[in-house]
Amino acid sequence: MPAISVLIKPSSGMCNMHCDYCFYCDEAQKRLQKSYGFMSEETLKNVIRKTILRAEGAVAYAFQGGEPTLAGLDFYRQCIRLERKYNTKNIPVSHAFQ
Repeated sequence: MPAISVLIKPSSGMCNMHCDYCFYCDEAQKRLQKSYGFMSEETLKNVIRKTILRAEGAVAYAFQGGEPTLAGLDFYRQCIRLERKYNTKNIPVSHAFQ
């Protein structure tokens, strides 16, 4: 499999900042369930393990939607730990926040 890009939404619709430029607040209001909470550690582990084990060349993780920083530093520290654990081929891994 070639390089993989993954969009991860770790904090669902939990942002309460209501920024003028953000479309997400309106979208979340239209849903039957506005938020699904934070991404579980098990889901994070599965996403990272599966993408890194299948990637050839590189993996790019982009975190967005519902204000990804709400997931907290421990979430991102765990992300890095899991990447190091499963990246046995030493492929380049990049990160972005949107």
